[in-house]
Amino acid sequence: MLNPLWLDTFKMLVETGNFTRTAEQRFMTQPGVSQHIKKLEDACGCALLIRLGKGVELTEQGQRVYDYALSLSKHEQALIESLKFDAPYEGKCVIGCSGALAQRLYPVLVELQVTHPRLSIHLEVAPNRTILNNIQASSLELGIVTQQPDEELFSSEKIGHESLGLILPKDTPYEAIDDTLLALGLINHPDAMHYLKLYFSHSGEQALMQLDPRRLPQRGYINQLSQILLPVSKGLGFTVLPIKVLDSFADAANSLTIYPARHDVTEPLYFVKTPHRSLPLRYQKIQSLIVEALESS
Repeated sequence: MLNPLWLDTFKMLVETGNFTRTAEQRFMTQPGVSQHIKKLEDACGCALLIRLGKGVELTEQGQRVYDYALSLSKHEQALIESLKFDAPYEGKCVIGCSGALAQRLYPVLVELQVTHPRLSIHLEVAPNRTILNNIQASSLELGIVTQQPDEELFSSEKIGHESLGLILPKDTPYEAIDDTLLALGLINHPDAMHYLKLYFSHSGEQALMQLDPRRLPQRGYINQLSQILLPVSKGLGFTVLPIKVLDSFADAANSLTIYPARHDVTEPLYFVKTPHRSLPLRYQKIQSLIVEALESS
């Protein structure tokens, strides 16, 4: 790599056409300027200048090196300008959240991108642990998780909550709900155990509080959110999911029911990012839209 100091001195010499003026502009001595030019010519392996009295004339190779020096200078100026410019509706935004949230939030984010096509929104569906790992690895800039993370490792902000429902086939009897669940069996999915433990412990139902989720027989497993409710609707088992998932399931009213627990069960939602870092302006509108979407649903 050519020394950038030598290139700057060479570029200045070409533009001033004079060693004395170059030395003044660079706050150097004339011998210092000559030394920079000599070292640059040695590095290039050819003569770059023809000295004409107090002036200079470029060789063909010198013209190419000058063009290269100009190009570097322009790229450096463009870089500096880009660092000063933070467009609110331009650039790439990478966000991570659960599949249930993605169903609700992605249409809102797509509409924002339609309005501002220079935005590029990337939504990653992943569980809490993966989101946090990806933020630490800098492959995600903003995540939404359901458990407040370690404040020494992450910056978090509570933005709302999500209601969970114990979802059963239509006309399932509610009496002796623990026996009913054991008979039905679980339609398992990646977040099922987390949701079950939370639901059983906070529903206010004594029978559920005493029921070990690990005792439940599994009637099936699916990691595609849009398909989890299908086997439940066919009477093949039950599951626990955010209640809003039912909005996107066809004929939910005629094929599914939500168990009327004594207490509503919710889990908190947090924005999370790396600590001590301000996100670019383009994330501000996205964050406000997400909060609005959660509050209106």
